[in-house]
Amino acid sequence: MAKILKNLERIIVLPLLFLLWVYQKTISPDHGLPRVFFPYGYCKFYPSCSMYAREVLKNEGLRGTAKITRRLLACNPRSLGGVDLP
Repeated sequence: MAKILKNLERIIVLPLLFLLWVYQKTISPDHGLPRVFFPYGYCKFYPSCSMYAREVLKNEGLRGTAKITRRLLACNPRSLGGVDLP
């Protein structure tokens, strides 16, 4: 049963990782084509929110969605940013 759940989680996580990769390579201001307009980076946090999400999904799978949600909610104009490692 545990193996089935792990495989199911992997089936869900892999497309999410692919979508993050597509986002980073295309429209991300820190990693994609618009980077030329933001040479010093755009995200207030280190690592950027998309890199953070990638690392959390790789390491924790779907259990990490709470961390990703917390991070995305913290990304706002009033946030100070800073280092927030997964």
